[in-house]
Amino acid sequence: MAEAVPPCCTREAPKDAEDDFFCLRFQVWYPSIDCAYRTRWRTCGACANCDQGRFNLKRHAATLARMRPHRPPVAGER
Repeated sequence: MAEAVPPCCTREAPKDAEDDFFCLRFQVWYPSIDCAYRTRWRTCGACANCDQGRFNLKRHAATLARMRPHRPPVAGER
């Protein structure tokens, strides 16, 4: 059974064209780069310690190296 979807993982529409990743934890489709971004900069506490996130982080490492976070990490995270 999927956990409740946190606000940081919600999508306005059903699966969009750029949605190439299905989150097993929250049962939602969205772009894998979003998952990697959340994992890299810990912008969603509910996504912490996720194996899928670590995989997407490796997959998008080169792209993320050129990006910067838009907001600080979630409070209480390292």
